[in-house]
Amino acid sequence: SNFGCCIEVGPIAPASLKGAIFQKTEALIHATLDYIEDYNNGKLLSNTYPLTIYHYLKVVDYPRNEAGELEGMIHPQLQGRDYQELNPGDPMFLTFDGTTIYYEEEATVWPVFINEVAYYEKGVAMCLTKKEIVRE
Repeated sequence: SNFGCCIEVGPIAPASLKGAIFQKTEALIHATLDYIEDYNNGKLLSNTYPLTIYHYLKVVDYPRNEAGELEGMIHPQLQGRDYQELNPGDPMFLTFDGTTIYYEEEATVWPVFINEVAYYEKGVAMCLTKKEIVRE
């Protein structure tokens, strides 16, 4: 397929189960499949509600030294701000010696999966996305 979809479930501690989150996820999957079926059968009406889509741009790793060891962490002002704007000049990382590393790209982005423990070994501090609002 040329199209993909990602559903992030949480917050939830690794290796744990929560019934309410399971039920919400299951309901979302069924609604998504119903939508796809209606789309494929030409049954969709005009979208009256905006849909927010986050397009993947790239992965950003933590600051590391030449040996590949961590030299910093997510900046406190960015921690917990998944799906919120990151603008040029905003703090991204705080090194262990107290230096702030700022976001230096030209475009505003929306980071996701910020500081996910499971991604440390994969070299993923966060993924950067571009936000799009679809109205029809």
